[in-house]
Amino acid sequence: MAALAVTPMVEVLQRYLDAFNRADWPAYKTTLTIDSTHIEPGGMEFHGPDASAEGVNVFKVAFPDLTGEVIRLITGDQVAAAEIVWTGTHTGPLVTPSGTIPPTGKPITVHATKVFAFEGDLIKYSRHYWDMTELLGAIGAMPNSG
Repeated sequence: MAALAVTPMVEVLQRYLDAFNRADWPAYKTTLTIDSTHIEPGGMEFHGPDASAEGVNVFKVAFPDLTGEVIRLITGDQVAAAEIVWTGTHTGPLVTPSGTIPPTGKPITVHATKVFAFEGDLIKYSRHYWDMTELLGAIGAMPNSG
């Protein structure tokens, strides 16, 4: 398979993910338009770079070593979709819309897809689809069925 050309859009996505992985919020915010929208599962929606950085920091608090690796990237005209594998260890409180899950010390591997729309060379919109069952199962927070 041929390597994906490093276009300005791909470069911005690399900076965005690298900044998240390092919890470098000033660098993270430089990849977003001033009126960006970021949506996470559970009804979490953030508008603007400051709110987006604050919103995703919840995951870095719960999983300080959390990193994402893009394993597939599809790009089009001002749009992209990335398949991402997130890995980390649950060593901090995970604040959710339903309450806070205390640290378990357990490792996680969570598969996700993130969809992006660009305005110029910046991210205007992103929506993150991740496997909540994988996450909750890994930290032992799945309700018993039966």
